[in-house]
Amino acid sequence: MDNNDTEAPPVLDGCDQPKAQEEEPEQEWPYLDVHRHLRYWKMCIRAPLPHVYLSNESNRLALAYFIVNSVTLLTPPPSERTPETPEPLISREDKKLMRKWVLHHQHPTGGFCGTSSLVFPLRDYDTYNFDTKTSDEPDHAGLANITSTLFALQLLALLADEEDEAAAENVFEGVNRVGTLRWLKSLQREDGSFGEALSDLPDHGRFIAGGYDMRYCYIATAIRWILRGDVKEGSLGWVEDFDTEALARYILNSQTYDRGFAGNSQDEAHAGYAYCAIAALTLLDRPLTSTTSPHHKSPLLHSSIRDLPGLIHWLASRPFVYLEPPPPSSSQDPETYIYQEDDLDDPNFLLPPTPSDLLCLLDSLQKEEGKQVNVAFNGRTNKVADTCYFWWVGGALANLGHLDELVDREAARRFLLEKMQHRIGGFGKSPGSPPDLYHSFFGLAVLGLLDHKGERGKVRAFDAGLAVPRET
Repeated sequence: MDNNDTEAPPVLDGCDQPKAQEEEPEQEWPYLDVHRHLRYWKMCIRAPLPHVYLSNESNRLALAYFIVNSVTLLTPPPSERTPETPEPLISREDKKLMRKWVLHHQHPTGGFCGTSSLVFPLRDYDTYNFDTKTSDEPDHAGLANITSTLFALQLLALLADEEDEAAAENVFEGVNRVGTLRWLKSLQREDGSFGEALSDLPDHGRFIAGGYDMRYCYIATAIRWILRGDVKEGSLGWVEDFDTEALARYILNSQTYDRGFAGNSQDEAHAGYAYCAIAALTLLDRPLTSTTSPHHKSPLLHSSIRDLPGLIHWLASRPFVYLEPPPPSSSQDPETYIYQEDDLDDPNFLLPPTPSDLLCLLDSLQKEEGKQVNVAFNGRTNKVADTCYFWWVGGALANLGHLDELVDREAARRFLLEKMQHRIGGFGKSPGSPPDLYHSFFGLAVLGLLDHKGERGKVRAFDAGLAVPRET
């Protein structure tokens, strides 16, 4: 049976006997099958993850972020729950336990590690004072990294008890705020960019590790926005800020010849880097009170980018008309054939002459073929469809304030639900692919971003800058 078959499969118990399945109310296809998605995420929480995730042992906080964020997106806030609403997949007690688990990843001198086993490297046991919980070498590099630190802070916010207002005000209780902000500042290079972690090289001293990556720049601005607050110089808890002007210059100088963004101006433009660059500039001057409101119009973003119309044109060139793959050959059974990775590299798109012609192309194709046409997204020129690119492009356009006018929401939503939504729940990387945590999360994030009437009440509205539900 095809992954996108609309007939729901039977649910089997331990004896492989079909049992009653809670069905979605009758809806017009395609629609988001919330029950299947919740079952998928419940499996991710309650059961060991498949062996393919073993290589992510040092990225446990990232995996937890994808899972908890997705469950939150699918769980109505307390004010919208009814007697018919199922119990939340993550209970209030579970949230408390998970918050403690997250805090166990915090490094004593600031920042968070990807897994708790990295909090204390063996060589640091000799210098750590377990009575005072301080290190005799307070400037040691440690193994905290910038990505895990943001995931930890987002998780703490997502795991707040929404039914207890007092608890919501103490979301970051237990976080070494001052130490983390000082550690963050130490990750900035002279050119304004950020690295991933501090590292000690024997006989050569300390250096900023992690390469030059636009993702680290975005993460730095998100951590800063979350923790810095409005504490004034001279007040208790004030920490010297990192060089925001140098960071903005580094980002702005990374616009490429084709007007996208990359790690630097000489690399290939990529939608993921474009999102990170745009979101970082947005967060640098985002008001602290804008967590529940639509995306603000950033003065820095709209006045400083060298070629803003060119950037918008580049992003608007990422959507394309999705073409169905060729049918299996006569020697292959169409019922059992699974498309291989090589097949996914075959061209599966039809590009209009210019981005502005996409809607005209959609209209003409629908009239000629008499059926609905799907719109997919790629992240680089001449690449194929991918669920996560829908987020990188859509999120970038949302932060720029151009999502509504440049994306055919109906055609894009239809592609995501018809081609990427898997029959067991979750979303795959490409049509026919099995679901995974990364793409399953971004599929829901896109639906929260689109805020389509078909998903209202099913998926919470999503914040394109902070990558969490707006109520968080």
